[in-house]
Amino acid sequence: MLGFLGLMLTLALLAMYAVQLGYQDGLFVRQAIYMASGLVVMFFISRVHHQRLYRYSWMIFGLSTALILAAQFWGSQINGARSYIFGGISVTALCPYLFIVAAAGLLSRAEENEGYGKSLGKLLLLGVLPVLLFAYIPSSVSLLLYAATFAFLLTISRYARPWAAAYLAFVAAAFLLPLLLSERVQDRLLGFLLRQRDPNGAGYLYRQIDEAVRSAGWNGHGFGSPMKTLPYIHSDHIFTYLIYSMGWTFGIIITLLILFFILQLTRMFKSVKDPYGKMLISGIGALLVIQFLWSMGMSLGFLPLSAVPFPFLSYGMDQMLVQLAAIGLIYSVYRRKDMISLKGGIPNN
Repeated sequence: MLGFLGLMLTLALLAMYAVQLGYQDGLFVRQAIYMASGLVVMFFISRVHHQRLYRYSWMIFGLSTALILAAQFWGSQINGARSYIFGGISVTALCPYLFIVAAAGLLSRAEENEGYGKSLGKLLLLGVLPVLLFAYIPSSVSLLLYAATFAFLLTISRYARPWAAAYLAFVAAAFLLPLLLSERVQDRLLGFLLRQRDPNGAGYLYRQIDEAVRSAGWNGHGFGSPMKTLPYIHSDHIFTYLIYSMGWTFGIIITLLILFFILQLTRMFKSVKDPYGKMLISGIGALLVIQFLWSMGMSLGFLPLSAVPFPFLSYGMDQMLVQLAAIGLIYSVYRRKDMISLKGGIPNN
């Protein structure tokens, strides 16, 4: 896992340097600073016993809720959404992870005598309140990321698959369907599905992505090659740019790294005996993997475009700090996998 992380961060710095050559000065240095800060955060979190978080699961859930509400009342508004607090901390980057950490603790508690009403109340609070808050911001990306990850946690918890299926059906009917029926999203979907019909309008970006990937070949157009046809190359379209400049071979290498990451997460999950630790690895890992797959699909023109950063590769302070902190928490679980004796999900020592 640490080897994967080292390679990804090296590739991220390489990517920022390439983008800087063709576009904008300062990206490389700033990204290096964000990475260094994130690695410090990761180190300290990896030294914190993850079971301490278990006792404060409800408090973490309440903190996440409070941060989103604080952003709505006192935060800065950017691109129509109030999602920044304390001068620049993005709740849409931070809170999905906090909510998942809280949900991992609350779903892993073995309460055999928990009645149907209590179970339903807990699931409604954990599953519905966060998506309501993300819808209110609004942040459809955070909403879908959290809903998909929470449904995955339900499938491996004692609540099992029927609860997950019912939850996903509810989210689709209450949130996804109205989103798909909105005029703005329909225009984007039509641009994605019928990109040749409106090549200079809704289908423009998709045609540029198709052309960038198609023309790259195995070796690409050269390190640092400029590509002015796509906006936000350093964040939303970083994987497309890396393929364009360094070729299909480079894209395959990154894909193999991600598959290796998924394999390592699976091995970690199987080796950890702590129920809470298993839920943490599953939740955080699923949140990262969904972003990997979503970003890759967008970058290759297989999925509609949205503001999903490519973990560890995309430029940005908030997401880099949060993602490295998440890796630190996974490492905290794994390094103590043989040091904890559990009974009913609560440590004996």
